[in-house]
Amino acid sequence: MNVEEKLRNGKVEILIAEDSSTQAEQLKYLLEKHGYQVLVGKNGKHALNLLQQHSPMIIISDIIMPEMDGYELCRQVKANEKLKSIPVILLTALSNPEDVIRGLECGADNFITKPYDEKYLISRVNYLLANMHLQAIDESQGGLTIHFGKQKYFISSNRLQIFNLLLSTYETAIHKNRELERVQEELRKLNEQLEDKVKERTATLMAEVAERKQAEEALRASEKRYQSYIEVAGGLGWVTNASGEVVEDIPSFRNFTGQSYEEVKGWGWSKALHPDDVERTVQMWKEAVEKKANYKIEYRLRRYDGNYRYFLTRGVPLFAKDGSILEWVGTCIDITERKELENQLIQSQRLEAIGRLSGGIAHDFNNLMTAVVGYSDLLTMKLGHDSDICKDIEQIKKAGQSAANLSRQLLAFSRKQILQPRVVDLNHIVDDVDKVLQRVIGEDISLITVLEPQLGYISVDPGQIEQVIMNIAVNARDAMPNGGKLTIETGNVYQDERYAQKYLGFQPGSYVMLAMTDTGTGMDEETKSHIFEPFFTTKEEGKGTGLGMSTVYGIVRQSNGYIFVYTEPGRGTTFKIYLPRIEGNAEPEEKEKLPVKVLNGTETLLVVEDNDSVRNLARKVLGGYGYTTLEAEDGESALKLSEAHEGSIHLMLVDIVMPGISARDLVGRLKTFRPQMKVLYMSGYTENAIAHQGVLNPGMPFLQKPFTPVVLAQKVREVLDS
Repeated sequence: MNVEEKLRNGKVEILIAEDSSTQAEQLKYLLEKHGYQVLVGKNGKHALNLLQQHSPMIIISDIIMPEMDGYELCRQVKANEKLKSIPVILLTALSNPEDVIRGLECGADNFITKPYDEKYLISRVNYLLANMHLQAIDESQGGLTIHFGKQKYFISSNRLQIFNLLLSTYETAIHKNRELERVQEELRKLNEQLEDKVKERTATLMAEVAERKQAEEALRASEKRYQSYIEVAGGLGWVTNASGEVVEDIPSFRNFTGQSYEEVKGWGWSKALHPDDVERTVQMWKEAVEKKANYKIEYRLRRYDGNYRYFLTRGVPLFAKDGSILEWVGTCIDITERKELENQLIQSQRLEAIGRLSGGIAHDFNNLMTAVVGYSDLLTMKLGHDSDICKDIEQIKKAGQSAANLSRQLLAFSRKQILQPRVVDLNHIVDDVDKVLQRVIGEDISLITVLEPQLGYISVDPGQIEQVIMNIAVNARDAMPNGGKLTIETGNVYQDERYAQKYLGFQPGSYVMLAMTDTGTGMDEETKSHIFEPFFTTKEEGKGTGLGMSTVYGIVRQSNGYIFVYTEPGRGTTFKIYLPRIEGNAEPEEKEKLPVKVLNGTETLLVVEDNDSVRNLARKVLGGYGYTTLEAEDGESALKLSEAHEGSIHLMLVDIVMPGISARDLVGRLKTFRPQMKVLYMSGYTENAIAHQGVLNPGMPFLQKPFTPVVLAQKVREVLDS
């Protein structure tokens, strides 16, 4: 079928050579929409093979392609006698004028720049088909082909007859010579005109190239700006085909994961997903594809260094006119810091809830243990230490004291114990503990201390900080059953706002750091999330109470400090404690007070306690030592009793936490008309009513529950004599 027949019957085939499947599908869609039949070759070599089996009327080829580029395809088509008549249109960005020259040298018939306009593309195709139609008509009538250098021009038979007629009118040699000269001049002018047209067309083409280049640069700038927005947001941009396969290079994704394009393309990108997130991600993706709906999911991606980061991924489908999905585009935004803060908040809330529960239980428990231990001592004193029954009573007392010790650990965790802080040098505390620490951890564990010589001062209860160091050391020992190394470090640090944003509730400022690092078994994330909870332990049943690390947490937080854990399975554990650094000098240790020898007295005492057992015990014990005791079960009763009592009240023994009037308010109101009355506070724990965040104000006498009768009598006598 010749050119005219193909045009007449509408069977015009166009061959596309394009390595981008997305670009090829888009171009095919545009041409078929205008009635053309389209063949697609994935590169130049593939297109040549298709030319052996088909007879397209036009070839539209990309320039940059693997195996064979557009220049080489054009060159080989024009060098083939059977194919050279087929017009070739080159698709190019035309970033350099030399691209046009090189295309012309290869024999290209036209150029279309990317991104191309649909109307412009179709007009170029129609133009070439019209030229082919005219040329087919001229060739059917016969004619003459004239060659000028590498260019050829066809003169139809009609024009050739006119030319011969003019030549034949001159009979003489002179006339013939003049005519020949005239014809030569006309041909020269014709050549000049053709050159002018070539120059004009080249200028037009260059202007189009410049316009397309400007549009392409604007598009690139827009894409770069869009990518910058994504990167500023801490994200990655991505594009896939309709089924979720990567078919184009995504540099931001490759740079993050460290994968090559060969590893990423197709579904290879999913290999960077955390194994626990793969099934959920694939399922949600399938649902989005089926529903043709926007895609949103959170999952973890492995970074090039092997660490996983949390990402919030969103994707939207781009649709063709027929409603089918062309491709998906989206972003992956790094939300790791947000997830860490959420986890910190959840853990903080859980510890706070457990702390409140523990503090309340410990307070009530201490009241019970006060009665158990106190009445045990009273029975022992009545029966005499030689009585056989006293041995049984002693066992009851020991059990009560053990329960009281557990209660104190719960109070430490709930931050409701009484601290007696003073300004100290942390290095001195570490030095004192270091003397006995080696015996605690065993000889198969090396103990190394790295202390900052110019360490700042902190305000803490030294005994409580010693307990912190001992508890962490015991925990480290259990994590190194085959020996290892325990390192204790101190240092001055300043943590700014940027650091504080990473940890919920952390206040920026100057701190003294205590770090303890072991080379033990480490912990996984699940164990780490429960490490500070009371009664949580990884030891065998019966080999630990699970209160050691919860006690550490409570002491640090009650001392206005922070504690963080850094650990991985098989890589050991580091506990870092930050305590506020203060100005000033270390305070000397208080001298230990000598025990009171004389316990008896004749003074009048007011006992204010809402727990009946504890109040009755105090009345019996103090009455036994000769004191006159007045009793009140709450603040209101105490006020009425004090107002009604005509004599002196030398000392009030008051529980800190009571219903109704608080201990602080009660003391303040009684002091207005009994200014000489002394006060001895007692409690299973203290709240802000008498102490700030559990810290007892200096100079306030305090009696910790549970107490023995002797300790009660000693403390009362000590306060009265002070």
